Amino acid sequence: MTMALGLLTGAVLIGAFSPTYLRGLIHPRVRPGIALAGWVASPLVAIGAAVAGATLLLIPDSGSVDGVLGMARSCVNVVHGHAWAWEYVIRLGGAALVAAGVLRVLVVTVGLVQQDAVLRRRHLSAVRLLSCEDPDSAVLWLDQATPVAYSVGGRRGTIVATTGVRHLEAETRDAVLAHERAHLSGRHHALVLVVTALAKALPFVPLFHAAPPAVRVLVELAADAGAARRCGARSVRAALHAVTGDTTPATSLAMSRESVQLRLQWLRAATPANRHRVCCVAAVAASTSPALIAIGAVACLVLLYCSGARGF
Repeated sequence: MTMALGLLTGAVLIGAFSPTYLRGLIHPRVRPGIALAGWVASPLVAIGAAVAGATLLLIPDSGSVDGVLGMARSCVNVVHGHAWAWEYVIRLGGAALVAAGVLRVLVVTVGLVQQDAVLRRRHLSAVRLLSCEDPDSAVLWLDQATPVAYSVGGRRGTIVATTGVRHLEAETRDAVLAHERAHLSGRHHALVLVVTALAKALPFVPLFHAAPPAVRVLVELAADAGAARRCGARSVRAALHAVTGDTTPATSLAMSRESVQLRLQWLRAATPANRHRVCCVAAVAASTSPALIAIGAVACLVLLYCSGARGF
């Protein structure tokens, strides 16, 4: 039972306090992909820890599963001679609470995914009627002088741009398209959809409430960084000044929609890309640290309780 209590405590700690240290990752000296990995992994780790803890609570004899940490129930039995009645209330109540939260998340997520798919299909059907597709760049071009570009997620993903973008300088145009391709290759639309679903399902959890605006900014910063690696930071800055995203649909990710001034600052302070994947893995691993710390803390508290109750 010790492992279950530790996992549930870790889930609570991540959900309540992780925005405090995750906001520190949103800094020009931290690569956007690393910060994005932390912000996306933390909610998933919190949910995973809660589900694992609830599963252990439902196992009648979880000592063998907990291993050396499964000492809470044994300790209580040794000290008091029998299992406390409220132990079963805690087990069933905790598992039911987690199950209700997970069910709520699943229902909201499925609903949002279906709604997003319907809106995406309708929008792309209308755009294809009004545009011409460039087979070389796989872009749907709309006849409009104002430079606008955005990407629409999905299984294959689509980039929509106006002829105003095509008439930009070659380097600027390439930066605009590279930015949108970075959104598609990074599955940024799906990441935004996931954190939005969590916020709608459980808005009272501080991490879930804070994640959507942070992730929306970070996916733009990550796409800017990807475009800068291909086309240079100067070209991306020019693209940010040239392209507007004000008229793009809400289900898309647009070049100049989120925090333009912040993104220009990031591009000026961009650091070299070194060991990007290793750093992202480290960020994901760090997201699990509160759960591991909580398991250790609960184990220590159980040991102290047992030692004190038995007079050691």
